[in-house]
Amino acid sequence: MRKGIVVTAKPGVEDLAAKAEELGYDSFWVYDTPMVNGDPFVGLALCAKATSRIRLGIGVTSPALRSAPASAAALGSLNALAPGRVVCGVGICSR
Repeated sequence: MRKGIVVTAKPGVEDLAAKAEELGYDSFWVYDTPMVNGDPFVGLALCAKATSRIRLGIGVTSPALRSAPASAAALGSLNALAPGRVVCGVGICSR
């Protein structure tokens, strides 16, 4: 069984990721909630520098709220910081 944590992107998120890695968690996810919390890509970049093993993910980003090219560029940058450890969930809310 794999264990993961989901949090909001906020100051100190990298400390939480480092602690999760220390405790043996497999993944560390942040929400993509534009205009509500901090930017998840910036938060995960900080997490990438503070960790070495744990998988880092956006859970989830929405193409209705963030352009696909901008998300792709941000994910590419994250992958350069944490090769093979970046995961991205994509979804939209439909009513």
